[in-house]
Amino acid sequence: MIESYKKELKEYYEKQKEGDQISSLLNPTPASLRDLFMYRMEESGITSDIDIFERFIGFSYEKNAVNKIKSEIDKFRPLVNFLKGKSDLSEIKRLDALAIILNYPNRPFKKFSRFKSEVKEAVEEKDDAVLEESNNQISNLIEIFSENDKISDPERTRITDVADKRINIVETAINTQEVINVTEEASIQKQKKIPLKKIGIIGIVVVIIGISLFLNIRNWTAKECMVWKGDKYEAVDCSETINSFTETTLPKDDKLIEEFRKMKVDTKTSFFDKKGKPKIWYIKNPNGTLEFYNKPGLQPETGKTLKPISRYIIQEYVLTQNK
Repeated sequence: MIESYKKELKEYYEKQKEGDQISSLLNPTPASLRDLFMYRMEESGITSDIDIFERFIGFSYEKNAVNKIKSEIDKFRPLVNFLKGKSDLSEIKRLDALAIILNYPNRPFKKFSRFKSEVKEAVEEKDDAVLEESNNQISNLIEIFSENDKISDPERTRITDVADKRINIVETAINTQEVINVTEEASIQKQKKIPLKKIGIIGIVVVIIGISLFLNIRNWTAKECMVWKGDKYEAVDCSETINSFTETTLPKDDKLIEEFRKMKVDTKTSFFDKKGKPKIWYIKNPNGTLEFYNKPGLQPETGKTLKPISRYIIQEYVLTQNK
Protein backbone atom coordinates (compact mmCIF):
# COMPACT_ATOMS: atom_id res chain seq x y z
CA MET A 1 0.00 0.00 0.00
CA ILE A 2 2.87 2.40 0.72
CA GLU A 3 4.14 1.99 -2.84
CA SER A 4 0.69 2.97 -4.12
CA TYR A 5 0.75 6.02 -1.82
CA LYS A 6 4.15 7.09 -3.19
CA LYS A 7 3.00 6.60 -6.75
CA GLU A 8 -0.13 8.67 -6.24
CA LEU A 9 1.86 11.48 -4.63
CA LYS A 10 4.31 11.48 -7.55
CA GLU A 11 1.49 11.53 -10.09
CA TYR A 12 -0.30 14.27 -8.18
CA TYR A 13 2.91 16.31 -8.14
CA GLU A 14 3.22 16.00 -11.92
CA LYS A 15 -0.38 17.16 -12.29
CA GLN A 16 0.20 20.16 -10.02
CA LYS A 17 3.43 21.03 -11.83
CA GLU A 18 1.85 20.85 -15.26
CA GLY A 19 -0.98 23.07 -14.08
CA ASP A 20 1.59 25.59 -12.81
CA GLN A 21 -0.59 26.24 -9.76
CA ILE A 22 2.37 26.79 -7.44
CA SER A 23 5.55 28.13 -9.07
CA SER A 24 7.79 26.66 -6.35
CA LEU A 25 6.83 23.16 -7.55
CA LEU A 26 8.27 23.70 -11.02
CA ASN A 27 11.86 23.53 -9.72
CA PRO A 28 11.57 22.56 -6.04
CA THR A 29 14.33 23.36 -3.53
CA PRO A 30 14.52 22.60 0.20
CA ALA A 31 13.84 26.26 0.98
CA SER A 32 10.84 26.55 -1.38
CA LEU A 33 9.27 23.33 -0.06
CA ARG A 34 9.82 24.50 3.51
CA ASP A 35 8.07 27.79 2.81
CA LEU A 36 5.22 26.08 0.97
CA PHE A 37 4.91 23.59 3.83
CA MET A 38 4.41 26.43 6.32
CA TYR A 39 1.93 28.14 3.97
CA ARG A 40 -0.12 24.95 3.76
CA MET A 41 -0.03 24.53 7.54
CA GLU A 42 -1.24 28.04 8.18
CA GLU A 43 -4.10 27.56 5.71
CA SER A 44 -5.00 24.03 6.84
CA GLY A 45 -6.17 23.82 10.45
CA ILE A 46 -6.66 20.05 10.05
CA THR A 47 -5.78 18.06 13.17
CA SER A 48 -4.06 15.29 11.20
CA ASP A 49 -1.84 17.89 9.49
CA ILE A 50 -0.71 19.17 12.87
CA ASP A 51 0.18 15.59 13.87
CA ILE A 52 2.16 15.20 10.64
CA PHE A 53 4.01 18.47 11.31
CA GLU A 54 5.07 17.41 14.80
CA ARG A 55 6.23 13.96 13.67
CA PHE A 56 8.10 15.38 10.68
CA ILE A 57 9.66 18.51 12.23
CA GLY A 58 10.10 17.18 15.77
CA PHE A 59 8.47 19.90 17.86
CA SER A 60 4.98 21.28 18.54
CA TYR A 61 3.23 23.29 15.87
CA GLU A 62 2.65 27.01 16.41
CA LYS A 63 0.80 29.13 13.89
CA ASN A 64 2.82 31.90 12.22
CA ALA A 65 6.05 30.35 13.54
CA VAL A 66 7.93 30.54 10.23
CA ASN A 67 11.23 31.54 11.83
CA LYS A 68 11.13 28.52 14.10
CA ILE A 69 11.60 26.02 11.25
CA LYS A 70 14.10 27.98 9.14
CA SER A 71 16.89 25.89 10.64
CA GLU A 72 15.06 22.66 9.67
CA ILE A 73 15.75 23.06 5.96
CA ASP A 74 17.68 19.76 5.74
CA LYS A 75 14.50 17.84 6.49
CA PHE A 76 13.16 18.88 3.09
CA ARG A 77 16.14 17.70 0.99
CA PRO A 78 14.92 14.06 0.77
CA LEU A 79 11.54 15.37 -0.42
CA VAL A 80 13.20 17.38 -3.19
CA ASN A 81 15.29 14.38 -4.28
CA PHE A 82 12.16 12.20 -4.35
CA LEU A 83 10.25 14.64 -6.54
CA LYS A 84 13.22 14.90 -8.90
CA GLY A 85 13.60 11.12 -9.07
CA LYS A 86 17.04 11.08 -7.45
CA SER A 87 16.07 8.95 -4.44
CA ASP A 88 13.18 7.12 -2.82
CA LEU A 89 11.16 7.92 0.32
CA SER A 90 10.39 5.13 2.77
CA GLU A 91 9.34 6.96 5.93
CA ILE A 92 5.61 7.61 6.18
CA LYS A 93 6.13 10.87 8.08
CA ARG A 94 8.08 12.27 5.12
CA LEU A 95 5.46 11.09 2.63
CA ASP A 96 2.71 12.66 4.73
CA ALA A 97 4.67 15.93 4.92
CA LEU A 98 4.99 15.88 1.13
CA ALA A 99 1.24 15.26 0.89
CA ILE A 100 0.67 18.50 2.86
CA ILE A 101 3.03 20.41 0.56
CA LEU A 102 1.21 19.12 -2.54
CA ASN A 103 -2.16 19.61 -0.82
CA TYR A 104 -3.00 15.99 -1.70
CA PRO A 105 -6.60 15.42 -0.47
CA ASN A 106 -6.35 11.73 0.57
CA ARG A 107 -3.85 12.32 3.35
CA PRO A 108 -2.46 11.08 5.70
CA PHE A 109 -1.30 7.58 4.79
CA LYS A 110 -3.70 5.98 7.30
CA LYS A 111 -6.68 7.63 5.61
CA PHE A 112 -5.36 6.73 2.14
CA SER A 113 -4.80 3.09 3.12
CA ARG A 114 -8.18 2.71 4.80
CA PHE A 115 -10.09 4.22 1.88
CA LYS A 116 -8.32 2.11 -0.75
CA SER A 117 -8.98 -1.07 1.26
CA GLU A 118 -12.67 -0.24 1.64
CA VAL A 119 -13.04 0.49 -2.08
CA LYS A 120 -11.24 -2.73 -3.02
CA GLU A 121 -13.41 -4.85 -0.72
CA ALA A 122 -16.58 -3.21 -2.03
CA VAL A 123 -15.57 -3.87 -5.65
CA GLU A 124 -14.69 -7.52 -4.96
CA GLU A 125 -18.01 -8.11 -3.19
CA LYS A 126 -19.96 -6.57 -6.07
CA ASP A 127 -18.03 -8.54 -8.71
CA ASP A 128 -18.70 -11.84 -6.87
CA ALA A 129 -22.42 -11.04 -6.62
CA VAL A 130 -22.66 -10.10 -10.30
CA LEU A 131 -20.84 -13.26 -11.41
CA GLU A 132 -23.14 -15.45 -9.32
CA GLU A 133 -26.21 -13.76 -10.77
CA SER A 134 -24.79 -14.15 -14.29
CA ASN A 135 -24.30 -17.89 -13.80
CA ASN A 136 -27.88 -18.23 -12.56
CA GLN A 137 -29.18 -16.39 -15.63
CA ILE A 138 -27.23 -18.68 -17.96
CA SER A 139 -28.65 -21.80 -16.26
CA ASN A 140 -32.19 -20.40 -16.47
CA LEU A 141 -31.80 -19.61 -20.18
CA ILE A 142 -30.55 -23.12 -20.86
CA GLU A 143 -33.71 -24.52 -19.30
CA ILE A 144 -35.89 -22.15 -21.35
CA PHE A 145 -34.26 -23.10 -24.67
CA SER A 146 -34.24 -26.81 -23.80
CA GLU A 147 -38.06 -26.73 -23.46
CA ASN A 148 -38.70 -24.66 -26.60
CA ASP A 149 -39.27 -26.60 -29.84
CA LYS A 150 -40.38 -23.56 -31.84
CA ILE A 151 -37.00 -22.05 -32.76
CA SER A 152 -37.19 -21.27 -36.48
CA ASP A 153 -34.44 -22.13 -39.00
CA PRO A 154 -33.72 -18.44 -39.76
CA GLU A 155 -33.33 -17.78 -36.04
CA ARG A 156 -30.93 -20.70 -35.72
CA THR A 157 -28.93 -19.33 -38.66
CA ARG A 158 -28.80 -15.87 -37.08
CA ILE A 159 -27.62 -17.26 -33.74
CA THR A 160 -24.94 -19.34 -35.47
CA ASP A 161 -23.64 -16.35 -37.44
CA VAL A 162 -23.41 -14.20 -34.31
CA ALA A 163 -21.63 -16.98 -32.44
CA ASP A 164 -19.06 -17.42 -35.24
CA LYS A 165 -18.23 -13.72 -35.13
CA ARG A 166 -17.76 -13.75 -31.37
CA ILE A 167 -15.75 -16.94 -30.94
CA ASN A 168 -12.52 -14.96 -31.56
CA ILE A 169 -13.49 -12.58 -28.75
CA VAL A 170 -13.50 -15.53 -26.33
CA GLU A 171 -9.96 -16.49 -27.36
CA THR A 172 -8.45 -13.00 -27.26
CA ALA A 173 -10.42 -11.05 -24.64
CA ILE A 174 -10.65 -13.59 -21.82
CA ASN A 175 -7.39 -14.28 -19.95
CA THR A 176 -8.87 -17.08 -17.83
CA GLN A 177 -11.24 -19.94 -18.59
CA GLU A 178 -13.80 -18.97 -15.94
CA VAL A 179 -16.63 -18.06 -18.31
CA ILE A 180 -16.00 -21.05 -20.58
CA ASN A 181 -15.79 -23.45 -17.62
CA VAL A 182 -19.07 -22.14 -16.22
CA THR A 183 -20.89 -22.62 -19.50
CA GLU A 184 -19.36 -26.10 -20.07
CA GLU A 185 -20.32 -27.30 -16.59
CA ALA A 186 -23.86 -26.00 -17.01
CA SER A 187 -24.15 -27.67 -20.43
CA ILE A 188 -22.87 -31.03 -19.14
CA GLN A 189 -25.35 -31.03 -16.28
CA LYS A 190 -28.24 -30.49 -18.71
CA GLN A 191 -27.12 -32.80 -21.51
CA LYS A 192 -29.02 -35.78 -20.18
CA LYS A 193 -32.29 -33.83 -20.42
CA ILE A 194 -31.62 -31.97 -23.66
CA PRO A 195 -32.15 -33.63 -27.07
CA LEU A 196 -28.95 -33.85 -29.11
CA LYS A 197 -30.38 -31.69 -31.91
CA LYS A 198 -30.67 -28.77 -29.44
CA ILE A 199 -27.28 -29.02 -27.75
CA GLY A 200 -25.44 -27.15 -30.51
CA ILE A 201 -27.89 -24.22 -30.51
CA ILE A 202 -27.96 -23.99 -26.71
CA GLY A 203 -24.15 -24.06 -26.55
CA ILE A 204 -23.90 -21.17 -29.01
CA VAL A 205 -26.50 -19.13 -27.11
CA VAL A 206 -24.71 -19.73 -23.80
CA VAL A 207 -21.36 -18.67 -25.28
CA ILE A 208 -22.91 -15.45 -26.61
CA ILE A 209 -24.54 -14.71 -23.25
CA GLY A 210 -21.33 -15.51 -21.39
CA ILE A 211 -19.27 -13.21 -23.59
CA SER A 212 -21.76 -10.38 -23.23
CA LEU A 213 -21.84 -10.78 -19.47
CA PHE A 214 -18.06 -10.83 -19.24
CA LEU A 215 -17.58 -7.78 -21.44
CA ASN A 216 -20.31 -5.78 -19.71
CA ILE A 217 -19.89 -6.91 -16.09
CA ARG A 218 -18.20 -3.65 -15.11
CA ASN A 219 -21.06 -1.65 -16.59
CA TRP A 220 -23.47 -3.50 -14.31
CA THR A 221 -21.50 -2.77 -11.15
CA ALA A 222 -23.25 -0.19 -8.98
CA LYS A 223 -21.67 3.25 -9.13
CA GLU A 224 -20.82 3.75 -5.46
CA CYS A 225 -18.04 6.34 -5.85
CA MET A 226 -17.83 9.85 -7.29
CA VAL A 227 -15.21 12.18 -8.78
CA TRP A 228 -15.16 15.90 -9.48
CA LYS A 229 -15.56 16.64 -13.19
CA GLY A 230 -15.17 20.29 -14.11
CA ASP A 231 -18.03 21.92 -12.25
CA LYS A 232 -19.87 19.04 -10.58
CA TYR A 233 -19.54 15.59 -9.01
CA GLU A 234 -20.28 12.54 -11.14
CA ALA A 235 -21.05 9.00 -9.95
CA VAL A 236 -18.53 6.38 -11.11
CA ASP A 237 -17.80 2.70 -10.66
CA CYS A 238 -15.20 2.52 -7.87
CA SER A 239 -13.19 -0.06 -9.85
CA GLU A 240 -12.78 2.35 -12.77
CA THR A 241 -10.89 4.94 -10.71
CA ILE A 242 -9.19 3.01 -7.92
CA ASN A 243 -5.89 3.09 -9.82
CA SER A 244 -6.36 6.54 -11.33
CA PHE A 245 -4.09 9.34 -10.24
CA THR A 246 -5.70 12.17 -12.17
CA GLU A 247 -8.86 12.35 -10.05
CA THR A 248 -9.65 11.92 -6.39
CA THR A 249 -12.22 9.21 -5.76
CA LEU A 250 -14.72 9.77 -2.94
CA PRO A 251 -17.61 7.73 -1.52
CA LYS A 252 -20.82 8.51 -3.40
CA ASP A 253 -23.02 11.29 -1.97
CA ASP A 254 -26.27 11.65 -3.93
CA LYS A 255 -27.01 15.09 -2.49
CA LEU A 256 -23.64 16.49 -3.57
CA ILE A 257 -24.02 14.96 -7.04
CA GLU A 258 -27.48 16.44 -7.54
CA GLU A 259 -27.06 19.87 -5.93
CA PHE A 260 -23.41 20.95 -5.51
CA ARG A 261 -22.08 23.03 -8.44
CA LYS A 262 -19.20 25.33 -9.27
CA MET A 263 -20.59 28.45 -10.96
CA LYS A 264 -19.78 31.76 -12.60
CA VAL A 265 -21.07 34.97 -11.11
CA ASP A 266 -21.62 38.49 -12.44
CA THR A 267 -23.54 41.63 -11.55
CA LYS A 268 -26.86 39.88 -12.31
CA THR A 269 -26.23 37.03 -9.84
CA SER A 270 -28.51 36.85 -6.79
CA PHE A 271 -26.02 36.60 -3.92
CA PHE A 272 -28.42 36.77 -0.96
CA ASP A 273 -31.95 35.56 -0.20
CA LYS A 274 -34.79 37.74 1.08
CA LYS A 275 -33.55 37.38 4.65
CA GLY A 276 -30.05 38.50 3.71
CA LYS A 277 -28.51 35.04 4.00
CA PRO A 278 -25.79 34.11 1.45
CA LYS A 279 -26.72 31.97 -1.54
CA ILE A 280 -23.17 31.82 -2.94
CA TRP A 281 -19.94 30.49 -1.38
CA TYR A 282 -16.38 31.08 -2.54
CA ILE A 283 -12.72 30.20 -2.07
CA LYS A 284 -9.60 32.12 -3.00
CA ASN A 285 -6.92 30.29 -4.99
CA PRO A 286 -3.17 30.77 -4.41
CA ASN A 287 -2.99 32.79 -7.64
CA GLY A 288 -5.53 35.31 -6.31
CA THR A 289 -8.53 34.21 -8.37
CA LEU A 290 -11.85 33.25 -6.80
CA GLU A 291 -14.04 30.21 -7.37
CA PHE A 292 -17.75 30.36 -6.61
CA TYR A 293 -20.16 27.58 -5.58
CA ASN A 294 -23.91 27.36 -5.04
CA LYS A 295 -23.70 25.43 -1.75
CA PRO A 296 -21.52 25.46 1.39
CA GLY A 297 -18.99 22.68 1.84
CA LEU A 298 -15.43 21.83 0.77
CA GLN A 299 -13.55 22.79 -2.38
CA PRO A 300 -13.52 19.42 -4.25
CA GLU A 301 -9.83 19.46 -5.28
CA THR A 302 -8.16 21.02 -2.22
CA GLY A 303 -10.54 20.05 0.56
CA LYS A 304 -10.61 23.62 1.93
CA THR A 305 -13.80 24.95 3.51
CA LEU A 306 -15.79 27.34 1.32
CA LYS A 307 -16.63 30.77 2.74
CA PRO A 308 -20.00 32.56 2.48
CA ILE A 309 -20.09 35.48 0.07
CA SER A 310 -19.82 38.96 1.56
CA ARG A 311 -20.54 42.42 0.22
CA TYR A 312 -16.82 43.19 0.37
CA ILE A 313 -16.00 40.23 -1.90
CA ILE A 314 -18.77 41.23 -4.30
CA GLN A 315 -17.42 44.79 -4.46
CA GLU A 316 -13.75 43.83 -4.86
CA TYR A 317 -13.96 40.75 -7.08
CA VAL A 318 -17.29 40.88 -8.91
CA LEU A 319 -18.29 44.49 -9.49
CA THR A 320 -14.69 45.60 -10.10
CA GLN A 321 -14.05 42.89 -12.72
CA ASN A 322 -17.33 43.59 -14.52
CA LYS A 323 -16.89 47.34 -14.88
